[in-house]
Formats: sequence, C-alpha cells, structure tokens
Amino acid sequence: MMIMDKPFLLVAIFLSLGIIISKYLEINTVLLFIILCVILILSIYTYLKRKDSTILLLLSVAIFGMIIGANALHSKGMYDNLNNKLVSFDGIVSDVVVKDGISKYVLKPKNKEKILITQYGGVFPKDGDLVELRGIIQLPQGKRNPGGFDYKLYLKKNGITALMSVNGYSVKIIKKNADSIIQRVFRNTKERIVENYSVSMPKNDADFVSSVILGEYNVEDDILNSFRITGISHIIAVSGFNFGLLTVFMMFVLNIFHIRRYSAPIIIPLLIFYTLITGLPPSAVRSVIMASMALIASSIGRNNNPINAVSFAAVIILSFNPLMLFDIGFQLSFVATLSILLLYNPVKDMLKIKNEKLKEVVSVTVAAQLGTIPITIYSFHNLSIISLLPNIIIVPIVSIAVILGFLSALIGLIFSPLAIILNMINMPIVELILFLTKIFAEIPHASINVSVPPLYMIIFYYTALLIMISSLSKINKLKVILLILVTSMTILFVNTLIPRNLEITFLDVGQGDSTFLRTPDGENILIDGGGRPEYNRSSFDVGQDILLPYLLYENAASLDAIFISHTDSDHIGGILSILDDVDVKRIFIGRQVQEDENYKRLMDIANKKKIPVFQLSKGDTITIDGIRYYVLSPSSSIINENPINNNALVFKMVYQNVSILFTGDIEKEAENALIDDNISSDILKVAHHGSNTSSQKNFIDKVNPKISVIMVGKNNYGQPDSEVVKYLESKSQLFRTDKDGAVIVDTNGTYIHIKKMVGD
Repeated sequence: MMIMDKPFLLVAIFLSLGIIISKYLEINTVLLFIILCVILILSIYTYLKRKDSTILLLLSVAIFGMIIGANALHSKGMYDNLNNKLVSFDGIVSDVVVKDGISKYVLKPKNKEKILITQYGGVFPKDGDLVELRGIIQLPQGKRNPGGFDYKLYLKKNGITALMSVNGYSVKIIKKNADSIIQRVFRNTKERIVENYSVSMPKNDADFVSSVILGEYNVEDDILNSFRITGISHIIAVSGFNFGLLTVFMMFVLNIFHIRRYSAPIIIPLLIFYTLITGLPPSAVRSVIMASMALIASSIGRNNNPINAVSFAAVIILSFNPLMLFDIGFQLSFVATLSILLLYNPVKDMLKIKNEKLKEVVSVTVAAQLGTIPITIYSFHNLSIISLLPNIIIVPIVSIAVILGFLSALIGLIFSPLAIILNMINMPIVELILFLTKIFAEIPHASINVSVPPLYMIIFYYTALLIMISSLSKINKLKVILLILVTSMTILFVNTLIPRNLEITFLDVGQGDSTFLRTPDGENILIDGGGRPEYNRSSFDVGQDILLPYLLYENAASLDAIFISHTDSDHIGGILSILDDVDVKRIFIGRQVQEDENYKRLMDIANKKKIPVFQLSKGDTITIDGIRYYVLSPSSSIINENPINNNALVFKMVYQNVSILFTGDIEKEAENALIDDNISSDILKVAHHGSNTSSQKNFIDKVNPKISVIMVGKNNYGQPDSEVVKYLESKSQLFRTDKDGAVIVDTNGTYIHIKKMVGD
C-alpha cells in the first residue's frame, strides 16, 4: 500500500503530532513561527531545485500544529483576571438544558468567549434569548486526579472558558429570539423536528430518535448504560452511519427522477444543512466532508480515495479547532472510519462465513472494533464482551429506524400529520431496538471493567495492526509481531525488577476523604473512599465517577486491603459504590459504637462477596508489605460526644523512617484522648477536613508534622477553618485537595517527594 497516494494522511499525522507535543511542552510560538517561515522558504528553494521537499513540508505541518495547539491550549483567556469576581454580562443564550429545577445554558456575550451558566430558580431563558445576568465568574478546573477527567479542556474545545452560577433574580430576559435569522432557521427547524417526534411517540422512543437523528442526547441514563454495555453506543449519535444512509437514500430518490447526474449540487447542500442543524459534531463534519469529496469525485469522473478523504476531514477540523484532537468523539469517529477502510478486506478474507451479507456486517464491526478497542479502554476503562452480536442483530434494525426518522423529519417540516403516521410506524421498531439492547445488557458479564494499558502497549498494538495489513510477506509479518511480543514481555519483566517506592495519593474527591497506597511490591490499599455528602442531592457518584476510574487507571482493579475510618457518607460512600466492581481481599474498620445504615450496607455487600471484615481497636498492629499500621483509636473507652466521628479508626502508618497519621474526622475530644500516645508523624492527614472542631494547637504541636494535607471540597460547613489553616501553615508545608487537586507522596522510607495535580 503506497502512502504517497494519500498525502492528507501524512499531513493529518504530522499535524496531530505537533498538537500533541504542544500539550506537553512549553512552546515559544513566536520562535516557532520564525522557524516555520524558514522551513517553508527552504521547502520552496528545494522544490525549485527539483528536489524532494516532502520531509521539510511535513516538518512545517508539525510546527504549524505546535503553534495552533499551544495557542489553543495555553493562551491567556479573557476571563482569567475575573476569577471569583462579581460581574455583569449580557449575551445570547444557547444549548439550554433544564433538569430538576436547574437550568444550564451557554451565554455568548458580545465580543467575548462563551460562559457556561447554571441558573437556580426564576424564569429560565430559551435558546436565542438575549439576557442580562449578574454572578461570580469561576474558571473551570483541569484534571484533578491522575487519569481523571479534564473538565477545563472539555469546555475549552467547545469554546467555553468560564463558569457562572446565578440565582433567578439575577437574570433578566431582555429580548426573545434575539439571535441571527440564520441561527433561528436552524434552531426552529430542529425544534419542529423534535416536537414532531415527541407528540407522536413515547418519551424514550422520541428521545432515542432525536439522539440518533439530531444528536440531542436526551436518552435516559439507564438506556444509555445499556447501549454502552452492549458496545453499540455509537448508534446514539450523529455519525457516518447516518450520513451514509441519508446519502444512499437521496441517491435512490434522484435515480427515480432520473437526475442522478446532479447529485453533487443537490445532496451536498442538504448534507451541510443537516450538519449545521446537528450542531457540527466531529463525526458529522467528517462524514459531510467525506461524502462531499466522494460525490464531487464521482461527478467529475475521478476515483475517490476514502482514506485521503477522511484524512482531509481531520486536517480541516484540527486546523480550525486543534483541541478536537483530545475529544473522544473525534478520536473514535476517525479511528473507526480508518480502521474500516484499512482492515475491512483483511478481516473479511480471514472469516469463514458463507452468507455474504453476514460476512460483510461482521467484517465491518470487527474492523471498527480492532481499531477503537485501545481508545475505548483508555477513555472508559470498560470493554463490551458481547458487542459483536448486538452490532450484527441491532444495527441493521437501527438503519430502518433512521430512514423512517429522516423521512419523518423532512415531511414533518411540510406536513405534520404524515410525519405522525411515519413515527407511529417507527415506534415498534424503536421499541424493539430498546428491548433487544436491554436484553443483551442484562447478560452476566456483558461488559467488564478493564485497567488502562501502558502507553507503549497501545503503540505496540497499533504497530502490530499496521504490520498485519502491510505488504510484508507472511514470514516477515510473523517475525515483526513476535519481536513486538518479546519486547512487550521484556519491558513488563524489567518493570518488575525496578525498585519501587511507596506512593501515597491523597485523592481529590470533593468534600470527603480517600487515599490510595501503592506499596513497593505493588500491593494496592485504599483508605476511605469519599462519597456524596448528605446535603448534596446531585446524581454525581464519587465512587463510579472518580474513584473507580482512578483505580482502573492505576491498574488497581484488585485491592489488597481497604481501611475505613468511619461510616459517614463522605468517607464510605464511594467504597459502597464500587465494591461490586473491584476485588477486595479484606476490609479493616474501627470497632463500631453505632451500626448505622452505611455500616449495615457494607456488611451486607461484604457477606455477599465473602470479603472478610476486621474490626480494629487501640493496640492492634497490622503489617502489609513491610508497612506497619499502629491502631490508636477507637479505644475501650467510648467517647459519647459525636460518637461516629470521635470513635473513628485512627492509625499511624510507618514505612521505614517515614510516618503518616490518618485521623479520619476525629474532633477535639478524640484528640485529647490521643495526646499522650505516640502520634508524632512526618505527614498528617488533617482531621475533619480542617474543621475548627479539630486540629487543636496542642494536638498539632504533638504530631509536629513536616507536611499536612487537608482533604476538602466545596461545602456548607466553612471548612477548612482559616485559623486552622494559618496554624498548620506556620508548623508545616500545607496542601489542600480543593486547591491542589490530588496530592501525591513518593517515599523510599527516608526522603519524601511531593507532587500536586494542580499548579505543578
């Protein structure tokens, strides 16, 4: 396979490399621009000398990628100087979503960047309204934990650089439908289509069709989860699948009227209009560019190169928005398409299936999955085991629902009663899709949680795929694949021989505690698991949304021990949420003075999964991988004041010459009971999120820490207390998870090295 007949593939690769480099290196864009100009001049000179300037041109593409990437990632935002300040803005509203009495929408002030607004109460604006509002600007946060979600990057690639929470009385709707006529046309078209679906179909059916046709993404969480488990979540999106069906259908109609020769000027504008209605998702932009290039090539009698077309689409998208390279939708869309183009024939040749149609469907599905498996595992830490079967059975049915959905959308804009009839015809088909998806999702172990593979393994995997489709002989392919396997095994073996330090990660789980330990011999220990505080009614699950992804990122799907300080939700909630997803060898918890609902739930799950639970009390000592845990509390004397907090599990962890005191949420009564014990430690996990009911000066003086860590998030309790913070700063180096993100301690038992996720 010659690469030079696909020039845009090389351009896309080098452009992407430049953008990736810009993410991880500090770059002087002015200097790079000068270098780019010099290289371009050299390229022209080389070309005029009739010499090959390909390398120089590709190098210039990579440098261009570094420049636009650095500008998009690291340039100063116009709201950076307004962080935590009260400001007023007026602008046009878009992307309004109302749920549980809260409205989220995007505000675009004139000549300024977008702001994501969260409005509590009052009259909610609608898309296109001009509003005036007043609130406090907040800058979005980046990655808070290793392997965690980068919210700042997610918003920035959508053009949003600030957040604001407002009350209803701070919002004034100045004018309805104040956006441009063109925007109104697209918005009204989309709203009419959605309304046609919703008035004639049950909610779940209408939401499904709206998502597939328009990218509305209003599908209920349990339905979305079913599609994820079965490995067919790609169908609940505007994708190449939709554009392929739509293009084929329009070609069919044009053929009926004998005007197929005009397909390009008729179909391309319609595809562009459809793409604009859907909001320009990467998959739609890719698809419309590819379809347009194919139609134009056909109309002028030229052969279309689909690999070149998809690469050209990637170059266009990344040139306008380089941050899309880090968008999972962009990655899956382009990699799946390239995988089908490159792997379809090799896979088809290997399959021994007599039915040609079935063979084609299986070949497409396997080719796409071979290309996207590493991305899926890396991003979602999950792998569908049964995805091949749902793709074979359900996806063809979806194509019928999509065609009927398109017809309903088009006809509904002209004559709604006929669209309602089409929706009623479509309804049992959609119900069948949802029913089959649910049945497949309920199969035991239909999907499994998977630890994130090392980067070199992903590189080796894709290298092996490229070797398999190369023009090398079978024996040479086998030799290269064998070399890759041997190299992988060697790296894994060498990694086991390299001496490791003890690593302690104080995770940022918001208002709660959770600490992860990786011992020198690779044992995984979790101390508390965070959780949702009782005052917080959000559906956000700390266990599933922070803790489990982190553990899978750290290849810690098996925990050698869990320590639970006490049973308040912000310490045990995340553990209760993930116990069904991880293997746990044993659980340690303090002797209980009150058996609340959380403790009963813990024991029920532990009994069901046969996890031994050990209740500890003062004087107990546990040794795991050479690390000792000296239990200091609870003692035999029960503290009646706030008994769950004050009788929590407190222990001093000692690794060679380094010690850490874990204090849970104890308050001054428990601190007084511990004051005469050996509590002196190098690192102090500050009690009760820095509350003024704990961390008395005499207790801090007795611990005498070099390093203190407050685990705290946004809360209604005034934590951490300013006086506590001030005193801890005077006595030690202080870290806070609300400001520093996760705090990572690396120690060999003598020295201590600290890294924080935010600010380093």
